[in-house]
Amino acid sequence: MCRWLHLIFNIIIQLALGIPLEMVHKWWRVGLVYLVGVVAGSLGSSISDPSTFLAGASGGVYAIMAAHLANVILNWGEMEFAWVRAIALGFVAISDVANAIVERYQGKTNRISYAAHIAGALAGLLIGARVLRNLRVYRWEDILAWVFFSIFGMLAGCAVLWNTLYPSYFPAQQCPPYNTAST
Repeated sequence: MCRWLHLIFNIIIQLALGIPLEMVHKWWRVGLVYLVGVVAGSLGSSISDPSTFLAGASGGVYAIMAAHLANVILNWGEMEFAWVRAIALGFVAISDVANAIVERYQGKTNRISYAAHIAGALAGLLIGARVLRNLRVYRWEDILAWVFFSIFGMLAGCAVLWNTLYPSYFPAQQCPPYNTAST
C-alpha cells in the first residue's frame, strides 16, 4: 500500500509543481530538469544504495521540487510570498524523505530508495538554477548558476566513473531464469 501512496504522491507533485513551472519556464526546460533528475536519482541510488530497485519517478519529482526552490531563490524579488513557497517546499521534501528513511530502517519490506530522492533534489537545484529562466538577472545569480552547473557536472562525472570503474562494488542481482520453452 505504501508504494501506491508514494507513486500517487509523485503524480500529485508532478502536476502541482510541474505545470506551474512549465507555464513560466517552458516545457522543454522543465522536461530537461526532470530527466536530469531521473538520471541523477538513478546514479545516486546506484552508488549509495545499490541493493534497491527503482521504479517510479522520485528522482525527477524531487528535481522539479528543487528546481522550484532554485526558481524561488533566483526570482525572490520578483515573486509574491517567496518565503512561503520556500518553507512549503522544504516541509514537503523533508517530511517525505524522513518518511522513506524511517520506513526503510524499521525493517519493513518497503525498499524505496531515499538516495534517489536526495540525488534528484540535488540535481534539480544545481541544474534548475542554470536551465530555468531568471526574470531579472543579477551578476551574482549568473555566477551562482554557473558554479552550481559546474558542481553538478563534477558530481555526475564522478558518479558515472564510479559506476564504470568499480563493477565489483555492486551486488550481483539474482534474476529468475528465462524460460524459452513454448507452452
